[in-house]
Parts: sequence; structure tokens; C-alpha cells
Amino acid sequence: MNGVHDLGGMEGFGPVPVDDDAAFHADWERLVFGMVRTVRSDGVYNVDESRHGIERMAPAAYLGSTYFERWLSSLERNLVEKGVLAESELAAAVERAREHEEPAALVSERRDPELAAVVREAFERDASFDRPGDEPRFEPGEAVRVRNAHPRGHTRCPRYVRRASGVVAESHGNYVLPDAVVEGEERAEPLYTVRFEAAELWGPDAENPTDTVSIDLWEPYLRAEGDDE
Repeated sequence: MNGVHDLGGMEGFGPVPVDDDAAFHADWERLVFGMVRTVRSDGVYNVDESRHGIERMAPAAYLGSTYFERWLSSLERNLVEKGVLAESELAAAVERAREHEEPAALVSERRDPELAAVVREAFERDASFDRPGDEPRFEPGEAVRVRNAHPRGHTRCPRYVRRASGVVAESHGNYVLPDAVVEGEERAEPLYTVRFEAAELWGPDAENPTDTVSIDLWEPYLRAEGDDE
């Protein structure tokens, strides 16, 4: 979906700030990270639904939030949509936290060795998402153009590459299409790394027009160069 979260290639935001190498800057961030990884490992919702939850934040709230505040917003939204929490329960918990002198004291401890083992295994398992599916349509070295599509739901196709021409650098096999999985459809499509010249994305006035940008894109996002949209 088009929204303020899709900041790639937009002007006026300046460089990405990198303050330090710390993974967390407050204890509550560790807690949010742990909760999100636990509910995802337990199958409550998946990583693409997590991203889609962030995309649906109000623009002002998104821009005014930190990284883990966005994670928390998506966690709350997904738990309500999945029926794990009622909106009234969530509102009551927020109110209790606001009124309590030490909100962290309201967080209860739960020991579940079996669930902890599932989460630990998810962290330790080598990532492998290749799925059976159709043979890739495009081959490395082939020229392609990104479709000018503007889906209303989730997509992993950045807005700034739409309509741009590039070259397939690598074909990775079939991976679950994020656009479909957030709608409950476990559909695999060929995934490619596509290389674009900076001048193709940002014009001849790009800071380094001969530099290249490589982006992973699923086959439904692409068409052969020269084909009609």
C-alpha cells in the first residue's frame, strides 16, 4: 500500500541517523521484541502481517514513533484483529499503565518452557523459505521493468522503483509472496534480485548516477522490458 512508511527515495528526510550499535535503548524495547517474537513463533501472526500492521499507523503517529514504538503499535493491532485481545482490554491496560507510578511493575512473569523452546528454536534455525512453484520467467541478465501497480494492501515493492527498468542479477527460487500471505493465501512466486542504475531511479542529477541499487522483487511486480503494462 502507498503510505508514509514507504520512505525510500523520498526527499527532505535527510540521511538515516545512526547513533550507536545498541540493539535496545530501554527495557520496554526488550519486552516488546520478546513479545513479538513469541507470538510470531507461536503462529499468532506472521512477519508480513507485522509489517502491514505498521503500515496502517496514522501518518503523524508513524513519523513521530521510534522503531519499537512501531513494533508495539503493530503488536496491539494484530492481537486485536486475531481475537487474542479485545479493544476494551487493551484500552483498560493502557489506562492502568498511565495511572501507575511504575508501569513496569504491572508486567507479570509467565514461565512456559515449551513455548520458550519454540522461540529459541526459531532464533537458532537457519532461514530457508524456498517453496515449490513455477519455473522463474526471467533469467539473470534479462532486462525487466517494474510494474506501475499501487495495491491497497501490503506489498514489498517499493514505490520509488515502480516503472523503473533494471536487470535481473540473480534468481532465488520460489518464496511466499507477502502481498498474498497477509490475505491468508500461502502463495509462492519466483523471487529475483534486480539491479537498477541510480540515474534510472533518480534521474541524471543523482549524486552518483552510475552507482547501482539492488532490490529483491517478486515476479508479479515485474514485466519484461518492452512488454505492455
